Amino acid sequence: MTGLKLGGVADGVVHATRGLSTGTWSRPRGFERVGSLPASDAVARLSDAPVVGPVLDRVTGSVTTTNLWPIGDERLLATAGNEVFRSTDCGRSWRLVHRLPESSGPMGVLPTAVCRHGDRIFLAEYPLGDEAAKVLVSEDGRRWSTFVRRSDVRHFHGVFRDPYTGSLWGTTGDTDDESAIGRFVDGEFRAVGTGSQTWRAVGLAFTPDAVLWGMDCSYAPRIEILRLPRDEIPSADETPIGQPVPEVVGAVDAPVFYAETIRADGTIWVVLSTASTTGMDTTGPGTDGNQSRPVRVIAASQRSGYEQWYQLAEFERSTTLGTVLPSVPTANAYAFLATTPDGTLLINPFNTRRNHGVILERRPESFTEAPRLSADSGNLE
Repeated sequence: MTGLKLGGVADGVVHATRGLSTGTWSRPRGFERVGSLPASDAVARLSDAPVVGPVLDRVTGSVTTTNLWPIGDERLLATAGNEVFRSTDCGRSWRLVHRLPESSGPMGVLPTAVCRHGDRIFLAEYPLGDEAAKVLVSEDGRRWSTFVRRSDVRHFHGVFRDPYTGSLWGTTGDTDDESAIGRFVDGEFRAVGTGSQTWRAVGLAFTPDAVLWGMDCSYAPRIEILRLPRDEIPSADETPIGQPVPEVVGAVDAPVFYAETIRADGTIWVVLSTASTTGMDTTGPGTDGNQSRPVRVIAASQRSGYEQWYQLAEFERSTTLGTVLPSVPTANAYAFLATTPDGTLLINPFNTRRNHGVILERRPESFTEAPRLSADSGNLE
């Protein structure tokens, strides 16, 4: 069966997709289908086909082909392949509103690509070819225009609203010179830090006193978790002299993709998930890196200065024909994350040996019961 993929959470409703079907999820009822994306993308349609999809899963693994985000009122935004769809009736019907670059991956953009900021919606395109990197903007999710265009980076990984300052942040990749974390100011992307894999990130976690992330790099000898104190971040209208140096607060053994911040019982937790990536990173030194590592979900709290990390979950990538025959491509494995209004962490492993396409719940008060990670190696203590 096609696995469930976690979308966004809004007004207590958990939105999700199963193949091209869109709907909602709750613990007592599971996935309830509401509508279906009218995608023309071949990979998305084949993966969704009742006969072909399971065969592809055994050969390549389950491919993530969709994203889903609530964008206010009854409106939803979704991607499948290079197509962007909009719904104004909670997902019952969908209309094509934008086409992404032809080189976009199977799910079009990363799950971190959409951000509602004020009265506007931002969408970070994710080309894998020679197209310019762009962030789009829309007032209603139907009409899109270019907000920022860059030719000096490969693509934008995501856009994020800082809830403490109201600033709009972005992440880019993938070579050292293309990797940056920064803010959008006066219609421009201004890097806070750039120039190395230290600044190559997908998701960002915001806390009252810092911004945290993990390196999105499969080939680094040490994949670090980093914290940038807010008092070291120059103001938006300040001309920085040099760039700040983030503090290393942990390490993992695979690239970090997704991040959540949870406040529970007066304590702030940062949750990160790693990915089990496949193939060679063509922007790196020509090594396969850490692609055989499992997917991990880890968490640290402000009480330890985000320096003591607990492993909440671990998932091995699913076994496919591609894991036996190197010539056969294999899909990445992930753990998608979201948080409900009551502070429950949702974990959605995808393309994993166990719990593939399932949404798991974890309460913050149980985090400290999980095994601890070594700060130096990212392995269990």
